[in-house]
Amino acid sequence: MLKVDINLLFTVINLFILFFVIWKFLFKPVKKIIAERQKEVEAGYAEADKAKADAEETRIKLEEQLKTAESEKAEILKESRVKAGEEYDRIIAQANSEASGILEDAKKNAAEESERLKKKANEELSDLVSKAAAKIALTKEDPDTDRKLFDEFITKTGE
Repeated sequence: MLKVDINLLFTVINLFILFFVIWKFLFKPVKKIIAERQKEVEAGYAEADKAKADAEETRIKLEEQLKTAESEKAEILKESRVKAGEEYDRIIAQANSEASGILEDAKKNAAEESERLKKKANEELSDLVSKAAAKIALTKEDPDTDRKLFDEFITKTGE
């Protein structure tokens, strides 16, 4: 059985002293270190949450910028197509204008050339007629010979 004597009292007092010393020098510092580590972990979580929120905000901003860039790209393409169409129309109009000018010049040159050829043909015809008339006048033969000479003249003129 258990005897209650002074040794039991000293053992209980030693246990309390030992518990107090352990409490004072071991548990309090350990609790303090655990509390500090807990604060660091919570601060890390808070910082991670803040970084995550910042990243999400940045992602949203970038998506908006991308949408804006897409709409700007579409607008620029639309303007470029309009300008290209206008430039095409201008070039076509200029080409048509130049072509009609060239055509007018060609018609004018053709008319002048035709007129020149007509004058030349008339001059040659006049020469031939005057030569034929001179030949007919020199021969002074009968009308049948004059006709033959005239037919010969027409045949030469046709060539």
